[in-house]
Amino acid sequence: MTKKTIEVISLIFKSVDYLNLIYNEFKKMNNSVDDWDVYFRIVANDATDEVLEKLKTLDIPYTIYNDHKPNDYYLNRVYRCWNFAGKTSEYDNICFVNSDMVFSENWLENLLKYHDGINIPCSRLVESGKMLSGTHGVSYNCGRSPNDIDFGLWEALVEKTKLNESHSGGLFMPCVFNKKRFIESGMYPEGNIYSDGVGTLNEFIESGDSWYFKKLESEYGMKHITIFDSLVYHIQEGEKDS
Repeated sequence: MTKKTIEVISLIFKSVDYLNLIYNEFKKMNNSVDDWDVYFRIVANDATDEVLEKLKTLDIPYTIYNDHKPNDYYLNRVYRCWNFAGKTSEYDNICFVNSDMVFSENWLENLLKYHDGINIPCSRLVESGKMLSGTHGVSYNCGRSPNDIDFGLWEALVEKTKLNESHSGGLFMPCVFNKKRFIESGMYPEGNIYSDGVGTLNEFIESGDSWYFKKLESEYGMKHITIFDSLVYHIQEGEKDS
């Protein structure tokens, strides 16, 4: 039987430390999940020369993206890069993650149990406390930079926190999409939503993630859910703070 395929994708911009973190996290993961073949890729988003040179030394697929509006607000460029990453995947399904994340054992396997074309499954985040967490998020400081992560503390916290449950709503990444559905739905808007449009930086209305998930619900009947045994640690702000 042919296995289903999924590509886990992270963006990277300027930090070699965060590049090393996400690379090491990807290398730790099992590339076989119950009838799935799992692939990994890093997309260099208008990356610095230092990051590009480091990528050449790592044994992981990567793609270089250069935005057509290099002076645009950084979040607008990030959303465009996610769309590029999804469109250029060679696999049937995609999972978007951030470079400032650390993953628990079986996080992806538990996420994929809910990937059925009806749900938009997202991991439950444990966040460092740099900022307030959102719906279903947990604030707990296991390290606020790539070089001070307490992996022992993180693993112990996972054992105490994980639950075989799913709940409506939540945060927006890691998330899993069918690639075809992601593209045909129009993908992410090119920025957050403001009173006078997308990415304009006027009066903020809602995030691009929130807008897109609502669009998937209204047009395709898909439900945003958080998987409580797919736990992912999120440093928060990541490269922006580095």
